[in-house]
Amino acid sequence: MSEPVDPYELRARQLRILAGLHRKRAAELERTAEAGLAARSMRKLTEALTAAEVRDIAEHPDLAELNAQLDGFYGEDSAPPDTA
Repeated sequence: MSEPVDPYELRARQLRILAGLHRKRAAELERTAEAGLAARSMRKLTEALTAAEVRDIAEHPDLAELNAQLDGFYGEDSAPPDTA
């Protein structure tokens, strides 16, 4: 016959399993938080690069003129012409 299960051992085993599940979920949440911070950093980088490009175009009249010509030809914020 089998021995009776010690309730303290059973409870300890249950708590260890629960702790393992919490560690897994905590790690998932930590990764999600880091991904959010990385997205914010990428957005700031994109904003800085865009501001630098705008500044470069404004400082170089030839580029500003070219940009105006392209906007006049393609239209501002328009999709490229269909090549099909």
